[in-house]
Amino acid sequence: MKQFINIYIISFVLILSQLSLFSSCKDEDTVVELKLDRTAIQIKEGSEGILKIEGGNGGYQFSFSEEGYATAKYRENLIYIQGVKYGKVVLTVTDLEGHSVSLDVVVVSSVLSTDNQRFVWGNMIELNKANNWSLFIDTNSVAITNVLEGRQYVLSCDGDLSVGVKANATLEILSSKTGAEPEIVQLAGMEVLQIKDGLCSIVFSTADRMGELCLLYTSDACVSEIDIH
Repeated sequence: MKQFINIYIISFVLILSQLSLFSSCKDEDTVVELKLDRTAIQIKEGSEGILKIEGGNGGYQFSFSEEGYATAKYRENLIYIQGVKYGKVVLTVTDLEGHSVSLDVVVVSSVLSTDNQRFVWGNMIELNKANNWSLFIDTNSVAITNVLEGRQYVLSCDGDLSVGVKANATLEILSSKTGAEPEIVQLAGMEVLQIKDGLCSIVFSTADRMGELCLLYTSDACVSEIDIH
């Protein structure tokens, strides 16, 4: 009888252990990795950008590395980011499980100088002066070239160069004189802005740098060819 009771107790303990293990595994399975649909976003001052939460555990909280540049609100698995002023900050999203993920928020200026055509990426190249730079615009790309110096920048995206936000934008940097391999920069964002009659601006950025191309346009698209000698 005593042996029977011992076997009963041991069996009961084993069942409890298995139930506890099952419960633990179930809890672990319900914890979802926090994931956003991108690692960086570019927004114009006064405009709104949208991030999608692809996985997480609810109860989302937001914090910025610096205040005053952007704000964030959550609604139905989407994060609405409002650009407040020009600059770059890091947004950190945290869920109920304490998981967090960060992304770069680049806010580009909505008040652009429109007095001259130019290309800005670190340094500024003035495109309306006699400085050996030429500009050629295709359906979905723009090439800024200096043949004498053997340098070229090619800005491209999906679709065309009509006014609006562009997807899968890149900046290719080539230098024939150094013999180096072309550098392809994946951009966090790119947008074509119509800023006044006869001029448009293409603003683009990475996580740590902002660029701009201001040029002539025709109708709703930046389609023209300029040759500066």
